[in-house]
Amino acid sequence: IEGQLIDEARQSIERLGTTLNIDKKNQFVEVGPTKTKILKIADEVNADLIVCGSHGRHGLSLLLGSTANAILHGAKCDVLTVRLPDNS
Repeated sequence: IEGQLIDEARQSIERLGTTLNIDKKNQFVEVGPTKTKILKIADEVNADLIVCGSHGRHGLSLLLGSTANAILHGAKCDVLTVRLPDNS
């Protein structure tokens, strides 16, 4: 099942990449802890900016979700967080 999900993710990212004119070499599908994988890829490609969505709503995560907060504190480059709409 995991292999099928990875294949579907690759197909989805490829369609989005085509729509946004993003070269395949700049499209990544990773399996593992989100924060770790995002920071790893950002380092590998020498990223200038990481853009991530946030929808944290409670406690210290009121402004940022836990993943966005972890990326913000672990990134070597700038991080832009964008508040995601609440679709409830």
